[in-house]
Amino acid sequence: MRGYLGHYLEPTPILLPLEIVTEFSRTLALAVRLFGNIASEELIIAVLLSLAGPLVPVPMMMLAVLTGVIQAYIFAVLTVVYLSAAVRVHQKEGG
Repeated sequence: MRGYLGHYLEPTPILLPLEIVTEFSRTLALAVRLFGNIASEELIIAVLLSLAGPLVPVPMMMLAVLTGVIQAYIFAVLTVVYLSAAVRVHQKEGG
């Protein structure tokens, strides 16, 4: 069985469920990480707004923009890493 899907059956088809879990866990881990980062950031801004008034959270909101840019960069790099690993496996099988 050649092709991209064939590498899931190597070295033995018994490991197929683990390979599927591995593929989905990467996506789930990235989603949970992104959710946690955004939720904690918004919670901190809300707490600062309720405790300190409307002007204090402004620097935190600017920091939120910066962390958003960093998160976008990290997710782009991780996407490239995962895609290059998939392409490498496909090229390796193709010869």
